[in-house]
Amino acid sequence: MKNRMIAITAGAALVAGLVTATTADAHARSAKTTLVTAAGDRIGTVEFKTDDRHTEVRVRLTGAPGIDAFHGFHIHANDVTTNGDGCIADPGAAPATWFVSADGHYNPTGQTHSHHVGDMPVVYVNTDGSVETRFQLDRIKPGDLKGKVVILHAGADNYANIPLGTLPTQYTANSVDATDGTAKTGNAGDRVACGVIRSR
Repeated sequence: MKNRMIAITAGAALVAGLVTATTADAHARSAKTTLVTAAGDRIGTVEFKTDDRHTEVRVRLTGAPGIDAFHGFHIHANDVTTNGDGCIADPGAAPATWFVSADGHYNPTGQTHSHHVGDMPVVYVNTDGSVETRFQLDRIKPGDLKGKVVILHAGADNYANIPLGTLPTQYTANSVDATDGTAKTGNAGDRVACGVIRSR
């Protein structure tokens, strides 16, 4: 009987520990990830820090692919285990297959693209492969980001800004798929770098 009571007490302590860890993650004031390419090269970090009013995002990259260009930059959900977990890529496979384990954009409120919680400003990769930028986003909380993924895309993000219509400066979409793709992702293209976010 005494042994059984000890086991129950230890189990209760373990559960309490899990609850405390989860609570601590939810209230984390900062989070960070290191981005890697499909070849496994580390190209820099992305940090999230809050002062309880705003979250500042700091991006520092070197050797990023796709120089002298803007690139889509998003937080992805990483919550469908059947797709894999985290940042999985085979550099010998087609780029369209890289990091698809990270799932879609982080979108807990069910919005269309440019309104996803995980939608962030594009970043510009300099001719030497460097990125140094920072910005503030009120809708991101570091404590909500543990286990999610930051993705750097091959192309720029149009933020779902397609001028549809019949005027000379507008166009009629050729397919529903093209319009749907823009509404979901901003048509930013392949995923060229990836990093799993950790609470700090």
